Amino acid sequence: MNQSVEDLPDELFLYIFTFLQPKDLFNGWYNLNYRINTIVCSTHIHITIKDNDDFNGFLPYFKHFSSQITHLKDERFFPNPKIDLCSLPNIQFLYLTQCSNEQLQNIHPNNQSYLTHCFLLSATWQFYERILFGQPRFPHLMSIGCPRSGSIYLLNVTHATNKIIRRLHLQSASPEILYKFIEYLPCITSLIINYFYENNSSSPTLFTNSKIHRLTIVHPLSSQLCFDQLLSSVGFPELIYLRITFGMCDFQELACILTKFSRLKHFILQVNTFTPDFNLNATRLISSWFTSLNYKRFVNKSKDEQAVLISNTQIY
Repeated sequence: MNQSVEDLPDELFLYIFTFLQPKDLFNGWYNLNYRINTIVCSTHIHITIKDNDDFNGFLPYFKHFSSQITHLKDERFFPNPKIDLCSLPNIQFLYLTQCSNEQLQNIHPNNQSYLTHCFLLSATWQFYERILFGQPRFPHLMSIGCPRSGSIYLLNVTHATNKIIRRLHLQSASPEILYKFIEYLPCITSLIINYFYENNSSSPTLFTNSKIHRLTIVHPLSSQLCFDQLLSSVGFPELIYLRITFGMCDFQELACILTKFSRLKHFILQVNTFTPDFNLNATRLISSWFTSLNYKRFVNKSKDEQAVLISNTQIY
C-alpha cells in the first residue's frame, strides 16, 4: 500500500517539528496545506538571535509565530529594531542582552503570564525588585538572573519573601548580599554566582541555612578565604552538587570543609595554580573523601597554564 508523509499522525509531526529551526519550519512546512499548517501553528517555537545576525531574517517568525514563541534569546548588544514583548503572550524563557525601558515596563504578569525563566543583562535593580517582590507576581516564574551591581540595594530595604523562585543566577555577590537573597528567596534550590568577592567590612555577617542543592561559582575565587566566608554566611545542609574554581588550594583545609556537606554527591574543583612538586597521589591520601575522586591535569586555555580538575563525576 502506498503511503505518503501526510499519513503520519499529528503527534509524530509535533514531535518532529520540535527539532526543526524556525527557518526550516517556516520555509518547509508553513502554509503547505490546512492540516500541516494547523500542526505547525501548534508547535512551540524557540528563537535565538546572535549579536551579528540580520534581524530581518527573523521578522516572519515574529509575524506568523508570535503566540507560539516560548523561548527567546536575543544576544544583540545594539538591538534594532527592538522586539515587542507584548506580542509574546506565551513566552516562558526570556533572555535579553540589552533591553529598553519600554521593554522592561512591558514585562508584566498581565502580558507574559507563563514566564518561568527571566535573564536580562541590562535591567535595573528597580525592575528586578518589581518582578521579585512587587504585586502582582508572575505565577510561574522560578528562575531569574540579576544584574551585576544593582543587587547591592537589597542591603538597605525590607521585602516580603518570594517562595516561588527556585533558581537564581547572580552576576556578582558578597556574603552580605547572598545572605539577603537567601532571606527573601528562601526556596532557592539552585544558585549560580559568576563572581563571588570577599567581605572587606568590619561588620559581622549573619548566618542562615539554605535549601540549595546545586551551587556553581563560575569564575575563580580570589582566595580560599572567599569560600570560607561563603560558608560562614550561608549553610548548605542539602547541597548535592558543587562546582568551584580556586587560584590555589589548601587541600588539607578543603578536606575538612567538604566533610560539612553530608549529602554532597557531585563535586567539581578546578585549581589553576599549584607547585611543581604537586603530587596527585599524595593528595588522594589527605582524606578518605578524596580517595574516590578523579584527578586530571589539563591546559587552561584562557591563561595557557597547567591546571588540575578534580571531580567525582565523569570528566570531559
